[in-house]
Amino acid sequence: MRRRPVAPLCICVCVAALLLLNTGCSPTGPTWVDSGAVYTTQTLPAAYAKADLGSLANTAVRDSARLRHDALVALRRRGGAASDAADLITKTLPTDNGAVPVYVEHATINGVAGLVIVEAMGPSSGKLSTKELWALSATGAVLFVGTR
Repeated sequence: MRRRPVAPLCICVCVAALLLLNTGCSPTGPTWVDSGAVYTTQTLPAAYAKADLGSLANTAVRDSARLRHDALVALRRRGGAASDAADLITKTLPTDNGAVPVYVEHATINGVAGLVIVEAMGPSSGKLSTKELWALSATGAVLFVGTR
């Protein structure tokens, strides 16, 4: 009886396991869009519909600090303009308001390059069930803020 080498089988199993594990590590965090969109103050509210609170809608606001950190790390991992956006969000938006970025878009707002950001937020003892919309210039000036 001839024995088969175990090494090729082990290699195949290891590669399959790595591929399976890697699919679970795809980028998460806020939706990142950089498509050259143009907004005015009047058209900005349309961005609310682009943000999906998804599973965050049932998450306690008390968990928002960790979730915010994770969202910004995920945005930075995308590199380039997404990483720059995470830096601007960190520098500009309040961190103590219990909000988590779910949608970030590089866009032009009223003729100014900047970001459109939708965050999930809620009352301090509640759930992340409200959307807060920010429009920031590339330097961090607040161009628009609203809640829905």
